[in-house]
Amino acid sequence: MGKRQIRISGVKLQEHEMELLSQPAVQVILRNRVVVTGKLLQTSPETITIQDMRLNKQVLPTNQIQEVIYDIEAAW
Repeated sequence: MGKRQIRISGVKLQEHEMELLSQPAVQVILRNRVVVTGKLLQTSPETITIQDMRLNKQVLPTNQIQEVIYDIEAAW
């Protein structure tokens, strides 16, 4: 089985909220090229809350998010 990456632009986060909240892990790429990996806990129009791999909660402003990436298993 292969893996595929799904990329969601930072301006479309609210449209994909339920999809992102159901993922076990996402990568959040900020505009300053910092990547935060973890479980998305909560979203709002101004911020998202993510629990990183060290179990720390981080609140990130949505205007600083370039894109969010998550992996899915492909059938081929």
